[in-house]
Amino acid sequence: MGHYISTLKIKNFKSCKDSFFELSTYTPLVGYNNAGKSNVLTAIQWLISRYNLEDTDFNNVAIPVEVEAEICGITSDLLDSLNEKHVSSLSDYIDQEKIYILRIQEKPKDSKSIKLKVWNFRENQYKDNPAGIDNAIKDIFPDPIRVGAMENAEEDATKAKTTTTIGKLLNELVKPLTHTYEKDLNVHIDKISSQISCNGEHRFSELNTLDNNINHKINDLFPGITIKLHFETPKLEEILKKGTIQVYEDQKTNRNMNAYGHGAQRSIQIALIQQLAEMQRLRKDGKNTTLLLIDEPELYLHPFAIEQIKEALKLLSKNGYQVIFSTHSAQMIGAEDAPNTLLIRKLKNYGTYSRNRLKDSIQNVVDDSKHQEQHLFTLSHSSQILFSESALIAEGKTELRLLPKILHKIRGRTLGQEKIALIPLGGVDNTKKTLSILNSMDIPCKAIVDLDFVFKGAINQKYILNTHPDIVAIKSIFSTLAPIHNFLLDQEGFPKRGGSLTASQAYEVLAQEPAAQPHIESLHEIFKKQGIWVWTKGAIEPHLNIPSNKKDEATWSHFNTQIDQIGITHLQSLDYENLKKLAEWVIK
Repeated sequence: MGHYISTLKIKNFKSCKDSFFELSTYTPLVGYNNAGKSNVLTAIQWLISRYNLEDTDFNNVAIPVEVEAEICGITSDLLDSLNEKHVSSLSDYIDQEKIYILRIQEKPKDSKSIKLKVWNFRENQYKDNPAGIDNAIKDIFPDPIRVGAMENAEEDATKAKTTTTIGKLLNELVKPLTHTYEKDLNVHIDKISSQISCNGEHRFSELNTLDNNINHKINDLFPGITIKLHFETPKLEEILKKGTIQVYEDQKTNRNMNAYGHGAQRSIQIALIQQLAEMQRLRKDGKNTTLLLIDEPELYLHPFAIEQIKEALKLLSKNGYQVIFSTHSAQMIGAEDAPNTLLIRKLKNYGTYSRNRLKDSIQNVVDDSKHQEQHLFTLSHSSQILFSESALIAEGKTELRLLPKILHKIRGRTLGQEKIALIPLGGVDNTKKTLSILNSMDIPCKAIVDLDFVFKGAINQKYILNTHPDIVAIKSIFSTLAPIHNFLLDQEGFPKRGGSLTASQAYEVLAQEPAAQPHIESLHEIFKKQGIWVWTKGAIEPHLNIPSNKKDEATWSHFNTQIDQIGITHLQSLDYENLKKLAEWVIK
């Protein structure tokens, strides 16, 4: 991929009061309904296409709308491929292969107030409407292709114009046809022109007769003038621009697209995009970048079709298209896409904004950012974190299998209803990094850990000092319990592998010791204030009356069935009060 819009600033456009976005060649926009995702796409479209904005496009009609973009990748190879006039228009405004453009409209319904400014690096300021700059920008960024959410599908389908989604897609698809057959087809078009134009060499005699008859009448009314009937023949390009789509069933009757439901119409749109992707993959000769702006590409599509459109869009993003789309589907975002996904949110006083990207948050928190990107996304259960308002991370498989049901039964609402993502931690060593990254993304996050974390990972991650009185007291208790229960201690005084008990079993023994319980409760409260819930009985299994060695699907399924049949408050030996406190803490 060559050049693309890398940053975007939007001021006073619809819900975007003062918004900043970092874009890539494939940028998913994730957010709840009415967050302003479509407004971001429309602002990009207006930046390149320039049309007159209405009152409803202004957040505040008293101040201008401004959309500013950084365009990177303006290489010498790109400039060599452009029209000389356009190169001349651009050359003074390029620095380090970047240019900055700013589209402004001062007032609604006032096309004269629309300006395109370009940043002058030498003068350190924007220059108003430099000569030829609009055409130069269009040479590197043709009119964007906007695929809406099908609200106006019928209207779009019936208009055979390049301003429509279908029209623009068809125009892209037939470009090779134009180049290949233009010369041959123009021969036929010229022949038609010679027969019906006013100066045609082979003009139909009937037209000449009509001309003469009319001229006799004109001479009686207005002597001295004559007329010739003239029929303009469209160019090949104009003919192709008027293309439309006819739909056939059983190879018999053809109908317009508007005769079909949104599902069929969307499928046809997506098929055109897929075909475009395949053609671009084979062609790879485009100098310019086309913006493909799509609202909810997964709309009306089944899961397998969603996977296909995702791959088609990714292919286009690598072959001459910058793809930016809104989505409500985790399936549209792969692991490699998550770091560049924008989490779009809206606040009443602030308007539409983007939370920190996963990519940027990780870079701010850890050194090995690339590794952590992949790791965290793997933990996210197919992008759950990107579609949530908050997150709950847990180390164990039992938590992941049973907590959703438990919390639902206690609270009467699912985690999904609370907009909370439950994701696996993948090892307690990642606790602090994961919490820090998600909080940096403005996603409130809490963690659930086993008791052993307090004495190992927490000390290493500096959540607590090894000299804390409760830590010191527990060490002393462990030294007493170890020879009695035949488990081993490491040099720090905590359980390790070996002996009759595993380290996790040793912590369960500790939790049953009356002398240890006040210290465990104290540590529990300390960590709770830091956003970490510690299982006071060692792990989740003792709280659920499940044997610690029974971490399997059969056990989890049986437990969930019992909850449904008996009720969570009636399960024997279940630590309901502690689980209720957990539920309140999670939602708080």
